[in-house]
Amino acid sequence: METQDTFSWFDHISDDILLHILCAVPRNDWKNVIKVCVRFRNVCHDKDLFRYSDLACAYGMSDRELEDYIRAGNRYIERLNLNHCYWLSSSTLSAFIPRCKKIQELFLLDCKLTSKALTKIICSIECLKSIVFSVYNLIEFSNIINGNQEVQSSLKHLKHFGLHIREELNGNKQNSLQFHLSQQTTVIEYCPDLESFCVIGTPGLSQKLSKRLVHSLIVKREHLKSLKTMSINCTNDATSRLYFFGILVKAFDEPGIHFTNLSVSGLDLKQAVKRSYFIRSLKESCPTLQNLDLSKVLIDELEASITIEDAPCLKHLNLADIRSESRCLGLLISASNCSNLVSLNLKGATSGCRYWQKEELEGLDLVLKNCVHLQHLNISGVHVHENESDKTLVDILTQHDISAFKSLALSVCCLVNTKEKGKSTKGFISKGLGKRQRIARQPQPSTSTSEGPDSNAPTSTELSRLCKACPRVTSLELINTGFNQSVIHSSHKSVYDPCKISHMLRENDLSGISYLTNLRYLQLTGLPGISNGKFLKEIATKCVQLDTLWLAYIGLGPQIPGIWDSLKFFKNLLDLRIEQPWMKLDDSFYQSCLGCEQLQRLVIVSKNSRFEPKPLENFLTKATNVYVIQLFTDTTLKDCDRYQAVLQKRFESQRPGFHAVLEHLHHERVPAVLAALPLVHLDEITQLSSIVCSKPLLSLWGD
Repeated sequence: METQDTFSWFDHISDDILLHILCAVPRNDWKNVIKVCVRFRNVCHDKDLFRYSDLACAYGMSDRELEDYIRAGNRYIERLNLNHCYWLSSSTLSAFIPRCKKIQELFLLDCKLTSKALTKIICSIECLKSIVFSVYNLIEFSNIINGNQEVQSSLKHLKHFGLHIREELNGNKQNSLQFHLSQQTTVIEYCPDLESFCVIGTPGLSQKLSKRLVHSLIVKREHLKSLKTMSINCTNDATSRLYFFGILVKAFDEPGIHFTNLSVSGLDLKQAVKRSYFIRSLKESCPTLQNLDLSKVLIDELEASITIEDAPCLKHLNLADIRSESRCLGLLISASNCSNLVSLNLKGATSGCRYWQKEELEGLDLVLKNCVHLQHLNISGVHVHENESDKTLVDILTQHDISAFKSLALSVCCLVNTKEKGKSTKGFISKGLGKRQRIARQPQPSTSTSEGPDSNAPTSTELSRLCKACPRVTSLELINTGFNQSVIHSSHKSVYDPCKISHMLRENDLSGISYLTNLRYLQLTGLPGISNGKFLKEIATKCVQLDTLWLAYIGLGPQIPGIWDSLKFFKNLLDLRIEQPWMKLDDSFYQSCLGCEQLQRLVIVSKNSRFEPKPLENFLTKATNVYVIQLFTDTTLKDCDRYQAVLQKRFESQRPGFHAVLEHLHHERVPAVLAALPLVHLDEITQLSSIVCSKPLLSLWGD
């Protein structure tokens, strides 16, 4: 008889079932799976396992291991995703990707490819239909296309084209580059059947666009007729914006184009595009639109000119940070007409005062009533406590069935019920971080949350009511409306001026988050009413699936004693970002971080603090899964450069993909450092911002 020591279920299942199981294993673990036994090795060479090869962010995979993988599967690979594998050499990519002759979809976003390597890859794959890649010089990329007939011939078969541009920060050459580009033929010239055209630039480098230069681009209008998806990123620098906004202008000028996915984030309709063209194109596309991103669009009296009606297919609508002199009421009414809406982003969608009145709440009520398929909602960056309505924001949300919600973003002050008897909204006036002036009796933590003698007992707060109403939420953001981005070159003054109502959200209120047992991502930014931070332990022990945690400005004091001790209970955390002044980056802090056994990325932003090199090095030695460490502190520039070089040299050979950034928070070179960061880190963890409902088109980039 078989003993328990020798019995294995894998010996009693078929190869088909084993293959089905191994297909769910991340492809970057392929190198380890084939070493288990001969049977595993044989199954791991099956064509079904290689056909769709997703190696995006494959931390730990070396050039040699990628070579072995492609050698084994080059006959079968039809879709290869190497997005954000920024450490792989250009020579390896150009030598081995061309061996995969059956590739139809190729994703090389954030990969360091030379122009020669990129040319070789494009020209060697005949059946390529979709390609996404990064270039570090737009002029060089343009010259590749316009000066190589073999590349032009290879582009004819493309259906989907995605381009990520990292322009160098060199203002002296900007004008000459723009003039040179204005004489270039665009990629549309060589892609007659293009259906998707997406361009993304480097965040944080936005500049105004020159109307004079845009219209001189050469674009074949007949090649625009098949265009269904166009994504424009608002943060490209002027040179990059010139290139693809010119294509956008021509697309709007061409009647009869019906978009399925349209993103024009940051577009200035007064400057770059004829307003009538844009409105006509949007109106004609309404019956076919599925994704629409109008975030940060600048136009006077926006809702009076743009109405979204008869859009039965629209699922994702982004109206974040609409820059209009008028209010967002008309846009809310328009959104309520989209009955199949799944995602709605209203972040900061108000007038300059950022207050919602009774009419806006009624508009949101109408949206929730009509859009029964809504699952993702972002209404952060707005105040609702100064309106005449008898209902709070939570009342509006919970009176509808929101049990299917998966993502939610709110302002901190929206979770304080100022209508309840005994609540005072005049307790504090904030004068910046770390300062508080008492002008009335200070309310105790139990005043607004406790109903019995036990002040630590969970109570029926606004937040707990909300969390009980949508228990399936996987992404939650609580963001104070007074917060501004801080990882930029700026003065030492505070970037955080909390709303005075937000002081009344206390420790016990936050216990409601623990009801969200499916939570995967949590951001808590600006909680001035926190005094000890013990609520983190309760969240950690109940929300066991949490893998991304962002904490910023917890409490008003420089440092809350023991707040970081709770970090050791987040066992499955992959990404941790903390922005807090006066942090003690010592052995005690890193010991708590070691409790996050799966941690891969750690970002600390802390003014008035310095890191200690020895504890940091010891932490990285023990935390074997950490591949990204970023410390923005007030440590001297000389020390930052020296220790960053030491860490990079020591760990990058052991951990392919290891990336260390040690930087003085307020130094003038910070923008250049950010621009040089791999996009996956800059976009996902370095910049602190609201990400709920912000990226509905990720599938077009292979994510």
